[in-house]
Amino acid sequence: MPELPEVEAVAREVRRALRRSTIVGASVHRWDVVAGASGQIDRILLGSRIERVLRHGKQLALVGCDGNILVVQLGMTGAFGVVPASSPIATHTHITWHLDQSRDLRFVDPRRFGRVTWLGGQTALRTRWSLLGPDALDLRPGWSVAFSTSRRAIKAALLDQCAVAGVGNIYADEALALVGIRPQRRCCRLTQRELDGLGQAIGSIMRSAIACGGSTIRTYRRLGGGAGAFQDSLRVYGRSGQPCAVCSRPLRTGRVAGRATVWCESCQT
Repeated sequence: MPELPEVEAVAREVRRALRRSTIVGASVHRWDVVAGASGQIDRILLGSRIERVLRHGKQLALVGCDGNILVVQLGMTGAFGVVPASSPIATHTHITWHLDQSRDLRFVDPRRFGRVTWLGGQTALRTRWSLLGPDALDLRPGWSVAFSTSRRAIKAALLDQCAVAGVGNIYADEALALVGIRPQRRCCRLTQRELDGLGQAIGSIMRSAIACGGSTIRTYRRLGGGAGAFQDSLRVYGRSGQPCAVCSRPLRTGRVAGRATVWCESCQT
């Protein structure tokens, strides 16, 4: 599932692609991926210009100049594409926004775990995003207060979007490997220094991944269909049994919070 770096890469590309574009038409091919609109096509930003493309954690928000907002969750296989309006409608295209200059913005999602949600304005967006934790790209001092006394595993806390918004399986493993913390350690057993270092590591890894366009492990694709490149720099994720890049011992694998987890038994304590 796309995590913060992949969603941020998409946000930046959509922002560039839609600069000064007006939505002159819209077609919803599957209403079951749309929430809050109840079949009302005008709520899909019809006739509006997208003023801003925002992101918090793994969620995007398309903000129209008419005040309407669409929150987009990519799910496992959701993707945007900007194509000539004359292009055939690809399979699994759920929403098409017809832009001026004979272009389309299309939302494609083969597995249909993605969601597009209409919100009435900025207040509704603030309320929705207030339920999420701090954005993982901007973790400030005190970011870990919400779970620092918890007895759950630190990786489980990182995967909780109400605690930290934007971290998923890939970058949780990578950040913990970078600072030498074992994924199974209880949050309450970590020192404040370790938590501060972890916050810095999360931000550093996120920025590096964004610069590479994210990580393409299976299905994630950028706006033009290209893959991310950060998967070539992963230290532990997906490398079970391979040598640790630091000590050369084989990496271990197990499950934490129901997710496949990889770590180095020697370098992470």
